[in-house]
Amino acid sequence: MKSINQAYQEGDLARLLEIERLHQVGETIDHNSEDDLTRKCRTIEQQNQILLTQYENLKRELRLAKNTPEGTMVSDSRKAAKKGIDSMAIMVETIENQIDVVSQIRDFVKDFKEQKITIKEFLGGPPTLHSLDEEIMSDILEQMLSELMR
Repeated sequence: MKSINQAYQEGDLARLLEIERLHQVGETIDHNSEDDLTRKCRTIEQQNQILLTQYENLKRELRLAKNTPEGTMVSDSRKAAKKGIDSMAIMVETIENQIDVVSQIRDFVKDFKEQKITIKEFLGGPPTLHSLDEEIMSDILEQMLSELMR
């Protein structure tokens, strides 16, 4: 019974079948025979080979993952963290600034729609955009227009 449990725990199907065959013919099983040791060694070698294959596949997948845009982002984030730069805080601040600008543009258009400002003031653009670079302003407006066209 002990050898059956051991073979089951090791996942040794061949050993379980052999035990069943020997039991049917009435033979006894020698636990210390060289065949059992050889079988255990073979099983361990097979398991080691499977683990080695899995390890090599994981290394390959990791190399492939590092070469993706996401992998580059993780790498850059780690490099920045080593230099004491909080890249997440910088990204959040940037997004918050962009949201603020877009909100001000929205309010400016809303004021025009509600006739709180004149056409001349509207054509002059929102005051927020006057303080920004011309290039940044055109990028934001271009993005907004392209999203509206979708």
